[in-house]
Amino acid sequence: MVAMAYTAKEEAWNSGTHAAGILFATAALAVLATLASVYGDAWSIVSCSIFGASMLMAYSASSAYHYAKGESAKRILKKFDHISIYYLIAGSYTPFMLVSMRGSTGWTVFGIVWALAVVGTCLKLFLPATGTKFWSIGLYLAMGWLIVAVLQRLVYVLPVSGLVFLALGGGFYTFGVFFYMKKKWPYSHAVWHVFVLLGTIMHFFSVLFSCVFV
Repeated sequence: MVAMAYTAKEEAWNSGTHAAGILFATAALAVLATLASVYGDAWSIVSCSIFGASMLMAYSASSAYHYAKGESAKRILKKFDHISIYYLIAGSYTPFMLVSMRGSTGWTVFGIVWALAVVGTCLKLFLPATGTKFWSIGLYLAMGWLIVAVLQRLVYVLPVSGLVFLALGGGFYTFGVFFYMKKKWPYSHAVWHVFVLLGTIMHFFSVLFSCVFV
């Protein structure tokens, strides 16, 4: 049974904030793929397309879940919503690892983060929904901040603009978790959604300046 933790008005905001994310992700995918085809190479085109597709997947899943009315649909879409976050994180890594870094380090981090996305997917699909919040958040944060392990290398290969937008994005995502945890606060989930969208926008610009205009 899906717990109805949000009021109808809250769910409207929850869905609407990430419906805006769908519009942004669609535009971002088109912009990145087009500019990568003009200024980049095959690596840029493929990795930027993966990043764009992961954005579209995550925001579509989130908006659909919060818009859904029936309990059965909500239960299924909730899993898809949570799973899609793993792929948004992995997709966000892809341009940096396969364009900016590449080599053994880039491929290693790429492999680890995508493997963690698969692990997270399996846990979400096969473990009971109750009691999974804390390990889910822990895995999201572990995936997101795995970037620290190669920070020295990133500082060397990324332009200053790319680093600044990358750090801002990580900050928005991380700070937003505070609101995600505050389930009893009115509209806290919609605020979390706004921070996620801001984080994605920052990472879009980081990819643009680091992996397309290089």
